[in-house]
Amino acid sequence: MKDKVPIVILGGGVGGLAVGWFLLRTGRYEVTVVERDQVIGGHCGSFVYDGFTLDHGPHKIYSVIPGVLDEIRTLMSGRLIEHKKRHSIYLNGRLLSYPLEMGNLARVLGPRHFAGLGMSYGISILKRLLPHTDPSSYEEYVVRRFGRGVYELVFEPLAWKVWGDPAILHPDMARTRIPSAGAGDLILTLLHLKQASSDTNAETFYYPRRGFGDLPQTMADYIAKRGGHILVNSQAIRLNRSDASITSVTIRSNGAIRTLPCRFLVSSLPLSLLGGLVYGEGDEDFVRTVGSLRFRHLVLVYVFINQPRILDDHWVFFPEREFLFSRVSEQKLMNVELGPPDRTVLCCDFTASEGDEVWSLTDDELATRCVSGLVKAGFVSAKDVQHCLVKRSENFYPVYDRSYEQSMKAVSEKLHGTENLLTTGRIGMYNYNNSDHCVDMGRFIADRLAKGASPPVIWTELERRVRSYRIVD
Repeated sequence: MKDKVPIVILGGGVGGLAVGWFLLRTGRYEVTVVERDQVIGGHCGSFVYDGFTLDHGPHKIYSVIPGVLDEIRTLMSGRLIEHKKRHSIYLNGRLLSYPLEMGNLARVLGPRHFAGLGMSYGISILKRLLPHTDPSSYEEYVVRRFGRGVYELVFEPLAWKVWGDPAILHPDMARTRIPSAGAGDLILTLLHLKQASSDTNAETFYYPRRGFGDLPQTMADYIAKRGGHILVNSQAIRLNRSDASITSVTIRSNGAIRTLPCRFLVSSLPLSLLGGLVYGEGDEDFVRTVGSLRFRHLVLVYVFINQPRILDDHWVFFPEREFLFSRVSEQKLMNVELGPPDRTVLCCDFTASEGDEVWSLTDDELATRCVSGLVKAGFVSAKDVQHCLVKRSENFYPVYDRSYEQSMKAVSEKLHGTENLLTTGRIGMYNYNNSDHCVDMGRFIADRLAKGASPPVIWTELERRVRSYRIVD
């Protein structure tokens, strides 16, 4: 391997592992992945608890990016289960299946409320005929497209629960997260005059038979078989430079200090951590700018229940604010073999910000409120609840506020000054995306490096590419 180009990858989640996977396929590189935790996979990993294999919230494998699904299916070699997707929205005490049906929606909301939605939609159409500027917020974007009635019913409360005040969110938050082309498409779909497309609705998806963590584990196995190295319980503590390039990475690995030479460095770390490694704490402008990029923390409450099964849907959205959680999923719906036959687990997931009421609650308080919500919705009986497990993950969801574009431009331009540095993944790119997008980033980086493109050029191209990513439910 002495004639191969050494590359160090910081972070062993799907983003970092995908880069290593595709780089090693070229046969040109010596790859070392450095992962802080004892296990790889990050939030796409799985863990075993009380007889269940559990994921860190609901995950699926689906992509509209050409070739990505084929790459994953080939990698997983027959260990994927194909599901016909079922999900729903809980509103006014009822479950609404998706795609929505006009008659079902009218019965749940009542004729007056339903008529109000149609009126607000008509007003939004008329307003679009008038001269107007581009929307300046998530709220303005959604109201223009769907009308204020639909916005206030679903999008406003759900946005508050997941990202915060929609009036100060950048419209990119809506463009990324809401796949429908507009209210016209929504209404036509409700009337069955138009079918939902694969670009807006994943009718089927795939799930790894052994739990979602089998996807990053299979990537790691591939890297090891091709001569790559994965160092867990390891952390970069210093980047050693020569002029504008990083020549090696000093890490602490299982308590020992060692130095890894590198021609290129790829990072999926948070930009604040990466910036601290590149510039130290002396660059106050950079520290202030990268600190302005906001995140929401993730909270997962696993509720263990003495019932074999609870849900009919893979996941259920809860936009109403009376419920603490914004989504509920059941692991055994992905694969019944991932838990004992007589018990099940519901996972309630939601977000919080540092210092807010939700984040300040104790684990017991969070569990109590989630169980109360599930009982109120009629999903479980309190007597069947065994116990709960709470997991918290800080800085999980990028939040696009109105200033994020300017901040990201400044951070990106600063980091581009390091000639052999690249970033990838949701956190490394500060991009709201899914695992299929991380696979695409890894493929893109490996392909462009193998063709001789320089990291600054690749980075610029990749930033343009990730802006086109959309989340498809």
